[in-house]
Amino acid sequence: MTPSPTAEILRVRAPTLREFIFNLARRLRVPEAGAGLVSDSLVAASLRGVDSHGVELFPVYEQQIREGGADPTAVGAVANEAGACLLFDGKNGLGQVVSAQCTDHAVRLARAHGLAVVVARNSHHFGAAAYWSQRMAQGGCIGISLSTAGAIVPPWQGKTPRLGTNPIAVALPGSAGGKWLLDMATTTVAKGKLNFAAAHGRTTIPEAWRFVDADGHPTTDRVAAERGWSLPVGGYKGSGLAVLVELLTSGLSGGPMASEAPVHRNGVVPLRISHTFIAIDPQRFLPLGTFEERMERLVAMLKSSEPAPGYDEVLMAGEPEWREEAVRLRDGIPLPGHLWRRLLAIAANLEVASPAPDGV
Repeated sequence: MTPSPTAEILRVRAPTLREFIFNLARRLRVPEAGAGLVSDSLVAASLRGVDSHGVELFPVYEQQIREGGADPTAVGAVANEAGACLLFDGKNGLGQVVSAQCTDHAVRLARAHGLAVVVARNSHHFGAAAYWSQRMAQGGCIGISLSTAGAIVPPWQGKTPRLGTNPIAVALPGSAGGKWLLDMATTTVAKGKLNFAAAHGRTTIPEAWRFVDADGHPTTDRVAAERGWSLPVGGYKGSGLAVLVELLTSGLSGGPMASEAPVHRNGVVPLRISHTFIAIDPQRFLPLGTFEERMERLVAMLKSSEPAPGYDEVLMAGEPEWREEAVRLRDGIPLPGHLWRRLLAIAANLEVASPAPDGV
């Protein structure tokens, strides 16, 4: 039986959802290419089970565009190019539009020089970092994506938030079949997971998520966590990684650093996010296909390790998400009822037709 849109959780087929988000973005004056990037990147994250960076973000994007915090028509421009280095000014455009151009430049420069570093400033939220690393990997490069975020994380030994979740993603060429894909925040989990927990009516969160309340005390209470902060993964090590991302993004871009940037992804204030994209051409080091073969050998060696007590197998980075993607491609993407109703409300306001019942 087809679930009602008012049900707590319903499932929507990926093509249906992708077309729906595309049509909504177009009505928000996002050009066709940009609307395609927004819809595809958000649905791709939802398919992988990274719901905090999937279509759940679209209402936030809609509000940011509607209130003037992001320019839906801006494409940005190259501010400076010198050898393998490029600085891009996003001019307050959507993060997906900025990132697509930057990753394409990164692949172009890596083919010419063997290595490329492309830094962007004045951008918007770009969704899941893995999407952009994979885009560079599809171009035959090792792709590394880094980004700043609003200051919601205290530094190690601090109580006041100064850093973002500052993600790091790495994708490898020839790994589309599910070999290895790193996509991590420099916190134990992204704060967006609290939104998903709330959507499922959960009042507590796992202790392993490592949130603190507003006074800096560890908490498993979801509401207290929402009023508090997430902590760096691995304590001082994660805090160091977050600072490294900050240095390689906003430090190089000239954009706002740490708490100089806005915290919230809604309203009239531009986010002015910085990203960095690094592309490495493995053929500059090894004959064609050799790096991919070595990657497969390494993965096989790691997976041959005897599982520790409580585990059935050794999983590689990205493997749980690839498996979830296969399930969601088959069964549809699960959406909380409140999110679906919000998307329907946006559609009604924009006079966009909602998906037919048999698409849900």
